[in-house]
Order: sequence, then structure tokens, then C-alpha cells
Amino acid sequence: MSQVNVPRSGSLGYKPKVRADRIYPSIDNWEETDEQKPLGFAGYKVGMSRVLMIDDTDGATEGQEVAEAVTVLEAPPLRVYGARFYTENINTGKQAFTEVWTESPAKELQESTDVPKEGNMDNIEKVKENSDKITDVKLLVHTQPQHTGMSRDKAANFELGIGGNTEDQIEYAEEMIGKEIQFSDVFEEGDFSDVVAVTKGRGVEGPVKRYGIKKLGHKTQKKRRKAGNVGPWHPDTLSWKVPLPGQQGYNNRTEENKRILEHGEEPEDVQRDGGFKNYGEVKSNYILIKGSVPGPEKRLVRLRTALRKDGKPGNPEITHIHR
Repeated sequence: MSQVNVPRSGSLGYKPKVRADRIYPSIDNWEETDEQKPLGFAGYKVGMSRVLMIDDTDGATEGQEVAEAVTVLEAPPLRVYGARFYTENINTGKQAFTEVWTESPAKELQESTDVPKEGNMDNIEKVKENSDKITDVKLLVHTQPQHTGMSRDKAANFELGIGGNTEDQIEYAEEMIGKEIQFSDVFEEGDFSDVVAVTKGRGVEGPVKRYGIKKLGHKTQKKRRKAGNVGPWHPDTLSWKVPLPGQQGYNNRTEENKRILEHGEEPEDVQRDGGFKNYGEVKSNYILIKGSVPGPEKRLVRLRTALRKDGKPGNPEITHIHR
């Protein structure tokens, strides 16, 4: 009897399937650009809706009015409370050199993290004296959930990349500490962005749901919802490719080149009667992103300038927003 070869089940493109360290993700890689501006933004996921727009992509419906699913984010301005400066050498790698904090941190930031109220703006002089050692600069920003329609009031704080060379980054960071970053400072309508978020958590799941493997036959094993052969007896080590039960969801995931269709400051343009399910009413700036994004409602979604740009088709023409 000839041996039956069956392709393996499940994608390895999302390994490892481990729980995220926190409810909003960190970003390690940023676009390399000479333009002096922040390279990211963030907003809270409200839910999904639908818009009618003129199709400006190549295809049979080009120039016609089409319906597109969109994700609504509520995104009040980000507040810059400090900056972090990095050095790097061949032996120790990348290390934090020093930090600079604002002298007047917001109340919501003090409730979520330990930041000295008096600040330490004097450290900027230390940075300028050692500017030849500085290799990278990141802004320290926090969200302002008190301006949104959620009941949550705990601010999220994270790093934000900056464009330009090191000298420009130091100058820009000193200028921005204590100020706010608007969405228009980073993106324009029609731009592509990379969406980074933590997916929905589904707890511990078996290999059938976790990897999509086929259930075993009636007379194959004593159990059906398991992997048939997980490896030899000796050596008794399981390969990382073997589908096993474990954590499903609550993973850091990045979706590249999601198009930003619209950004507005009038929440009435997207508001629904009674608010959005599991979220509430939109009370501040909103963002419409074409398609879906990871995570449930109220979860923080981070936007990064696209690393693999797919061009810019132009400004989208939206004719109607479903409410």
C-alpha cells in the first residue's frame, strides 16, 4: 500500500502563539525617513461601520460608488510627557542613555505610571553635551481617554519614533515635551499605515481550533481532537511545529498597509443613536480605516507609518457614512 502524504495543517506565519505582555503593544521598528515628524499615533477601537465611496483603485468598478467596511477609532490627541535617548555600541548593543520628563505631567498619567511631578528637564543639557553618542531618540507619550466616550480613565503610555537625523530628533524632542500630537501631524487622508494591536483573547484551546487540524477518524485513536503523531519516543522532545493545546488569541499582531479613509473632529458624523455596541458614544476625534483591525472594542490600536509603502492612490472620496 502506498504511503499517503498529507500537507501539514495550520499556518506557521504567526508563531509563537504566546500571550501579549500587556493590553497594548510595543513597536520596535519604525520607518526610516528624513521628514521630521512623529512616526505613529494611537486610538481606541469603537467598532465597525460602512461607507459609500468612489472606487479609485484599478478594476471593474473604478469610478463607481461602492460600499466598503470600515473600522472606527476614537483618537484624541496624544500628549508628550518626555523623551528617551539611546546609545549603541558593538559590545553592549542598544541601551537607554537618559530620559527627560516634563515638569507638569497630567493627572491621568500620574495615576497610571510613576513619573516625578517636578520633572527633570535639566537632563536635556546632558544630552546635548553627549550628542555624538546618541544614536536614537524616542518620544514618551500617553493617551487621553478622559476625552473619549469610554468609562475607562487609565492612560496608556508608550514610545513613539521620530523621523530625521539624530540632531534633528534631539531638537524636535526638546520642542515637543509637554505638547500634544495631532493626527494631522503624522498622517493624511488616503495614507497607508501599519496597524498594531493585541487580538481578542480566547483562553486555552485545543489543536483543532488553535491550528485547524483535521479531527482523527473513529478507529484511529482513543481521542479525536488531537494531533495523531507528535514525534518519536527518543529523543522525547516535541518539535515546535507540532500542533499542541495552548493559548489562543491575546497576541501582538501587525497588519500592514491599512488605508486611512477619513479623519474628522466632529463625532456627529459617525455617531449612532444610543452609541456603538460595547463602546458608547464617540466624543472626540475619529478615524475611519478601511477593513478590520485586530482586537475587541475599547482596545488601544496603534498606527505606524507604513514600512512597506504601497503607494498613495490619492484622497478618498466618501459620499456617505452609515450611522
